Amino acid sequence: MRRAEAAGYGVVVITVDAPVKQAVCELPADIWAVNLDQPLQSSSVSLGESVVFQGWMRQAPTWEDMTWLREQTHLPLLMKGVLHTEDAEKTLQLGFDGLIVSNHGGRVLDSVVSSVDALKSIVAQVNGRVPVLVDGSVTSGMDAYKYLALGASAVCIGRPYIYGLAAAGAVGVAHVIKLMRDELEMTMALMGKVCC
Repeated sequence: MRRAEAAGYGVVVITVDAPVKQAVCELPADIWAVNLDQPLQSSSVSLGESVVFQGWMRQAPTWEDMTWLREQTHLPLLMKGVLHTEDAEKTLQLGFDGLIVSNHGGRVLDSVVSSVDALKSIVAQVNGRVPVLVDGSVTSGMDAYKYLALGASAVCIGRPYIYGLAAAGAVGVAHVIKLMRDELEMTMALMGKVCC
């Protein structure tokens, strides 16, 4: 968090619903994610213990961790991975500045409720108190329009920009964003919405 503040970040998003999504392969000791001060440590468990419950889940964020995190910074904090109205309410009670309705495109838990199905009730629960962003399965400007029509304050994109990055670097990302914006504007026009 301190590194983010020092680098001039304007907002921090914390993903809370993917505690067991870790690589299971062992990397050499001198290779790790460059944004970490040191490599992640593997969860060691005793004989007869579960790698998931006594291992990975020990690292899963708790509401107490979120309370502590909120106390550590004045930067706006958004909680990502909210799919239930009770979790949305708890997020607001902890003083978070917004939330992101997301099921991560269904990659974390297959068959979990879709972001589009969760969005309407969460928007109603939040009732304008903080921005409600949405993420998950956004592959076109029309998808973004649907989320905005259901009350999202903003729409996040994941896979499309990764595809653009893989195909053509920064120019690919810019192209994907341009295509999605054109699709969004076309959908708006066809729905009778006038943009300034």
